[in-house]
Amino acid sequence: MSPDENTYVRDQNARVDPMLTYGTITVAGLRDILADLPDDAVVVVARDGSGGDRCSPLADVEEGWYFAAAGESAPLGRDGDGNVHEPGPGDLYAVLLRPTH
Repeated sequence: MSPDENTYVRDQNARVDPMLTYGTITVAGLRDILADLPDDAVVVVARDGSGGDRCSPLADVEEGWYFAAAGESAPLGRDGDGNVHEPGPGDLYAVLLRPTH
């Protein structure tokens, strides 16, 4: 199934309060931003908020559930304890960018 045919993400994310996603970047938007950048450039994840200038290189990219109101996430499928998260109305299907530390 192509990403254009997968309506699950669109349907799940449509149930989330739009204020929780205001100003965010989608995968399509990120592709557009990165399209003209050099392939050998390192991707660095910068901490947001009052954490200062802490930054880390990008170590991993994964799909998961993001709980925008809490700022937490859960994996797709089974977690380390064997539990499967059942998405609720405020859970976003998202791409998680994990820093090295």
